Amino acid sequence: MFVGHEFLAFALAGWGALGVGRDDRTALNAGVVAAVAALLPDFDVGYAAATYAVAVAGGTPLGWETFWGVANATHRVATHPLPTGVVATLVLGAAVAGSRGQRSAPGGRSRPRSERIARVALAGSAVVGSAVLLWGFRTVVSPAAAAVAGGFLACVAVAGWLLATRTALSLSGTIAAAGVGFLSHPFGDTLLAAPPPLLSPFGPPVWTGRVSLAADPTLDIVSVLFAELAAVWAGLVVFSRVAGHRTDIGGRLRDALDRRAGVGLAYAPAAGLLPRPTIVDAHVLGATIVPFAAVVGVWVGYTSFPRGVAVAHADADARRTGAVYTGVVAGVTALTLASVAYTVVYALV
Repeated sequence: MFVGHEFLAFALAGWGALGVGRDDRTALNAGVVAAVAALLPDFDVGYAAATYAVAVAGGTPLGWETFWGVANATHRVATHPLPTGVVATLVLGAAVAGSRGQRSAPGGRSRPRSERIARVALAGSAVVGSAVLLWGFRTVVSPAAAAVAGGFLACVAVAGWLLATRTALSLSGTIAAAGVGFLSHPFGDTLLAAPPPLLSPFGPPVWTGRVSLAADPTLDIVSVLFAELAAVWAGLVVFSRVAGHRTDIGGRLRDALDRRAGVGLAYAPAAGLLPRPTIVDAHVLGATIVPFAAVVGVWVGYTSFPRGVAVAHADADARRTGAVYTGVVAGVTALTLASVAYTVVYALV
C-alpha cells in the first residue's frame, strides 16, 4: 500500500498544472516530478529492514508486528515530517538547477544574471536547511535519525539531478511539484499506522492517533484499501487526460477498460477461506489480493501487446504503450472488483 502516495501526488500536481492553464506535456512532467517526490520518503524502509535484521539476530522474533515495532523507530520518523519535506523540496530544486546550470542556455548564450543569482540562492537555502535539519535530528531525536535523514536528502539530490535531464518542467514548476509530493506523503500514512511526527525535530507531536474508517477491524483495513484505490484511480484519470494521446487508445480512461478484468470477482471466496485481516495482519489481505490482481493485469497487457507485423507498424510505440496502459488499468479494475466482492461476501458471512 505504498503506491497510493505516488498516484495521488501525480493527480494533484497534474490537475494543478492544468488548472493554472499549462499544457498536457507540462502537466505530465509536473505529475512525474510529484510522483517521484512522493516515492522517495519510503526509501528509508530499507534502513528499517536492516535495523530489524540486526534485531532478529539479537533475538527479536520474526513477524510483521515485531518488524514494524522495530522499524517505526526509524521508518517515517526522519523522512516524513513536514520540515524534512520542505528541505527535501529545496534540495531537489537545487539539484535540478545545478544540473541544468552545467549546460549552456539555448543558442550557446550564457544564462541571465538573475537566473544565476536565483540558482545560488536556492543552493544556499538547500545547504543551510539541510544543516539545520540534520542538527535538529541529531540533537533532539537521535544520531540514527540524522543519518537516515542525511541519506534521504542525498537520494533526493540524485533524483533531482536525474529529473533535470528527463523533464522539461521549469525550475519553479519543479519545486512546486516536488513540494506536492513531499508534503502530501505523510498524511497518507494516517490511515494505516500512527501518523508520523509532523513537526519533528522542531515541534511537539500534533497528530498522534491513526484515522480509523470502521469499527470492525476487517472492514477498517478494507476501507484503507478502498482509500488507496481511490488515489490510484485519481492518478489514472489524470494520466489518461494528459498522456492518453501517447497510446493508441485515446484520452478516455473508459476506452482502456477490458472486460477480462471481471475475473477479479473470483476473489470473493477469500472472504470465507482466509483469516480475517486487520491493521496488524494487513498482509493477509495485501499479499493475496494484490498479486491476484497483478496476474490479471499482466495477462491482459501481455495478450494486448502487438506482435509480428504489428510491431513494425508506424505507430508501434503507441500500441506498446497502449498495451501496458491497458494492463495497468485491467489490474487496478480487477483489484477494485476483488475488493468489492470480498467486502460483500464478508458482510453477508
